[in-house]
Amino acid sequence: MPYDIKLSDEIEQEFEKLRKKDKGLFDAVMRKILKIAEEPFLGKPLRNILKGKRRVHVGHFVLFYEIENSPNKIVVIKLAHHDDAY
Repeated sequence: MPYDIKLSDEIEQEFEKLRKKDKGLFDAVMRKILKIAEEPFLGKPLRNILKGKRRVHVGHFVLFYEIENSPNKIVVIKLAHHDDAY
C-alpha cells in the first residue's frame, strides 16, 4: 500500500515555480515522489543534523524527505541543486 505524500509549505512554493520554469524537471521530480510513495526506504538515510531524513537524486538535484510511520506518510521537505544541498 503506497504511503500518502505531504509537501512542506516551502516545497509547495518551489514546485509551483519549477512547474512553470522547467516542466521536464518537475515531471521527473513528481515521478520520483510517486516511486518513493511505493518504496519509502528507497532513498539514502542521512546522518548527523539531517538524521531521520532521506534523500534521492533527481538529475543534478537532491530531494529530501522523511517517513512518518503513523499514519504511513512521506513528507517532502526540500529540493535543492546538488551543489547547494548540503
